[in-house]
Order: sequence, then structure tokens, then C-alpha cells
Amino acid sequence: MKRAILKKGIITLIILLLFYCTIEIQGMDDANVNKKKIQNTNDAVIINEDWMQELNDAAEIGNEKHVKELIGLEENDKIIEFLMKKHINKTTTLHLSSANGHEQIVILLLNIFSKKIEKLIEYVMKEDAKKRTALHLASHEGYERIVILLLKTFGNKKNDKLIEYVMKEEECKKCTALHLAALTGHGGIVRLLLNTFNEENEKDKLIEYVMKEDCDKTTALHMACNNPHEGIVKLLLKTFSGKKDKLIEYVMKEKDDKKRTALHCASNSGHYGIVQLLLNTFSPGKKDKLIEYVMKEDDDKKCTALHLASFMGHYGITKLLLSTFRDRKDTLIEYVTKEAYKKYTALHMACFNGHDGIVELLLNTFNEGEKDKLIKYVRKEDHINHTALHFASFAITKHPRIINLLHIYMK
Repeated sequence: MKRAILKKGIITLIILLLFYCTIEIQGMDDANVNKKKIQNTNDAVIINEDWMQELNDAAEIGNEKHVKELIGLEENDKIIEFLMKKHINKTTTLHLSSANGHEQIVILLLNIFSKKIEKLIEYVMKEDAKKRTALHLASHEGYERIVILLLKTFGNKKNDKLIEYVMKEEECKKCTALHLAALTGHGGIVRLLLNTFNEENEKDKLIEYVMKEDCDKTTALHMACNNPHEGIVKLLLKTFSGKKDKLIEYVMKEKDDKKRTALHCASNSGHYGIVQLLLNTFSPGKKDKLIEYVMKEDDDKKCTALHLASFMGHYGITKLLLSTFRDRKDTLIEYVTKEAYKKYTALHMACFNGHDGIVELLLNTFNEGEKDKLIKYVRKEDHINHTALHFASFAITKHPRIINLLHIYMK
């Protein structure tokens, strides 16, 4: 009896072992089939769509380990084929990793093309649905090391493809990478972009690049002055060395429908150093051009740089603007008495905001022999007959020191 039970148990054990082995073999076969599916050239386009999405997700969040796992397949040609395909919003894996500052993933992606230089350049130059390259995205976000990697893909020699790449405009506002780097204050990237142009052979192309306007006629200079970024302004102005007339043309450019110059932008934002740089672009022999520049009115509120500096309370800038009229007394008086929208003068604006130092500067432009002109200036009325004294006396913004100054100068 015991023998029969033992025999039956052995048979059952053998059957179980055979069943287990069958399952294991089947599992291995299934795994091999799946592996072949990923590497099969006929089925990869269909099967690997999920793989591509997984790669993009990993690249976007910076999961370097998973990116390595996904692109660790043997058939690099197939990976290149997938990387080059258009995906959602025409975004490539390179766009996603560059926009989010994942430098090591960018390196991994570029290394896939190590033996296919032409394909690599084509890949790097790819645009998303908004015509943005990876360079646009990295420049805007300030990822300098990624910008270096992208530019290096074109080789050590400067070539037409590299220049074409750097000069590309995105679709939304027609911004170049230079606009975006200047806007966000990334001086290192601005320098890299400018250095892609050979100083001797590509000077005209460089100047064309720097002078590029976006859809609002805004240059990189306007953007750097508005924020403000003095180091970037210096870099931009330096590109015009030996091209004085072009430099003056650049500095005098007016942006958007408001027709504001870089001087308007810098005077409003209050950066003394930038205002000084802009004024110094005019040599002594260009005095008339300098006066024309300083007196420019915007098209929005007919404001000069003086109106903006006076309103915002930028004493040093106000003094600097007035100093450009040395030996031009009549023009200085004309400048100081200019009326902006609603007939506001710089004096109205300074009085309203309580900038007593600026009020004193404005009043001191009139000498003893111009007392009548001074009194006329102080008594100037806006569109509803308010004088500077009214502005200084309003109950909410009452400024006793300014009220006292106005009375003293009118005696």
C-alpha cells in the first residue's frame, strides 16, 4: 500500500516538474518574441510608438537612467529613424531635454549620431510646431552648457549651416535665440551666439543678426535695456566696432507701434550705466544726431526719455539727459518744456510722484535771465488746467518740500 502511494507521489512530482519547465520555456519564447518585435525593422514603426513616448517622457523629466535603458538597443539606425520622426507638436526628444536643462540626456541623444554627422545636423536643426529649435529653448531658459553642445555639433569650423541655425526665427514673435537670451539676461549665451560669426569674414552677417527685429520691431538691444542687462548691452554694441553709422542706426531703432527707443527703455527701467552707454555711442562730431535721439518722443504718450525718468524718479538719468544739451541752451529749454500726453511736462510728473531732487534739476535749467520762461514753465497747465503746483498739492500725494521749491523759484 505504502509502495503504491509513494509511486503515485513520484509520478505526480514528475508531472508538476514537466509542467513548470513547459511554462518556463514558453515564457522565454515570449520574451524573445517581444525582443524581436522591438528590433524588427518591419514592425518597429508601429510597435515602438509607445517606446518613443516613454523615451520622451523620461527625457522631459530628466530620468537619465531610463533614457539609457531605452536607447541601449543594438540597432542605432532604427533609433535614429524614430528620433527623426515628427511627434506631438513636432517636438523631438532633443527639444524636451534642452528645454528642461537635462545636459546628460542631450549628450546621450547627440552621441547616437556620432557616425552620421549630416543626420546629426539635420536632427539638431529640427523645429517644433512653433518653429522653435532646441537652441531657442535652451537660450531662453539659460542652459549655457546645452547651447555649447548644440553649437558644437556643427564642427569646429564656422559654416553656413551653423549661421543658418543661429539666425533661425521662431514663428510666434519671430524671435531669434539672441532675442531670447537678451530678454532673460543670459550674457554667456549671448556671447556664444555672437562668437559663431567670424569677425573678419562674416562681420556684415553678424551685424544683420544683431539688428534683427521680432514681429514688434523689437531688437535684442531693446530687450536688454528694458530688463535691464548692462553686460549684454555692451556685447551688442561692441559688435559694431568700425561701423559707426550702423551703430547709430541700431541705437536709434524704434520698437513696436509705441516707437520707443532703447533710451526710452533704459530711462524707464532706471539703469544709469545703460543710458550712459547709449549716449556714448554718439561721438562729438555727431552732436546733432545725439540731440535728435534724446529728444525723440514715443508714439504712445508722446513721452521723451526725460518724461519717463522724471516720472519714475531716476535722478542720475535725468541729470545725464539734461547734460547732453551743454552749449545748446535754447534746445535744452525746449526739451525740458516738452509736453507729453494730456499736456503733462516732466515737471508735472516729478511733482506728482514727489521727486523733489528732479524738480530742482528741472527748475535749475533756467538761469537768472530766463525768469519769465521759468514762471511760464511752472504755471503750465495740463488738459484740465492743473499746474505742477496743483500736482504737488493734491491731498493724497501732498509734497510740502516741492510746494516750497515752486514758490521760491516763482518769486
